[in-house]
Amino acid sequence: MYNPIIDSLCKVTLVSDAFHLYSEMLAKEISPNVITYNTLIYGLCLAGQLKEAILLLNDMILINITPDVYTYNTLIDGLCKEGKIKDAKSVLAVMARSGVKPYVVTYNSLMDGYCLVNQVNKAEHVFNTMAQSRESLDVQSYNIMINGFCKIKMVDEALNLFEEMRRKYLVPNTVTYNTLIDGLSKSKRISCALDLLVEMHERGQPTNVVTYNSLLDGMFNIKRVDKALILIDAIEIFQDLSDKGYGPNVRTYNIIINGFCKEGLFEEALALLSKMEGNGCLPNAVTFETVIRALFEKDENDMAEKLLREMVARGLLN
Repeated sequence: MYNPIIDSLCKVTLVSDAFHLYSEMLAKEISPNVITYNTLIYGLCLAGQLKEAILLLNDMILINITPDVYTYNTLIDGLCKEGKIKDAKSVLAVMARSGVKPYVVTYNSLMDGYCLVNQVNKAEHVFNTMAQSRESLDVQSYNIMINGFCKIKMVDEALNLFEEMRRKYLVPNTVTYNTLIDGLSKSKRISCALDLLVEMHERGQPTNVVTYNSLLDGMFNIKRVDKALILIDAIEIFQDLSDKGYGPNVRTYNIIINGFCKEGLFEEALALLSKMEGNGCLPNAVTFETVIRALFEKDENDMAEKLLREMVARGLLN
């Protein structure tokens, strides 16, 4: 009776309410089990209360409730998401001493944590150790490493892993493609990024707003002589995004508006700004700052000041 309610509360980070029920269980001499503790540890991790989560693990062990693989994986993942790799490795050591065998989910969390703190070489070491020990690498394992390599601009290494996935009959998912498209776009390899977009369509892999945002950002970051071509390409991608039912978000608009401003296409930028709200997307501080800065640089002071007043009226100026 208590466990499902505690679980529901923890999932929405109402951890203090969950612990109130836990205290009620103890008062009624209803013994919490491993599921109760796993749920509470998950809730604490979700709420960023990692010290409390570690203390709860210690409490479990003291009252002879044996933590299982889910207990350890939850805590390791929570610590890694906060970049606390040293603490995560300590929990991993306790896990090993307890005879609980780590598996791919455990190692994925550790790799993700290393990538988060820009220690991609250590993540790669974990990845290679898993491969050598015949631990089954999954799509998430590859996605983590592909993202890690793309973050440090080692895009060719990321592409090598992408090819390795296919040799191992692992099917790349939308996250895999989006990560590579973003990495390629940031490296100004737009043609390769567009090839992957075509491949996504051919393989029936769904695209989303993240896919198109990365492409748009990349297109405006390459030096193209023909501004008309940039405009046409951007409009085509923007239209494709709308046609597929993915509502362009504020980042989409900001990328295009920033791109137009950089290329001196101020009329197009202002036209898009005026259309945003009608399309159900409110401009944010970044939207206004981008256009205002560009207008001041072009000595369009009256228009810039008008937008600045509007920005203040909307409460977007700190």
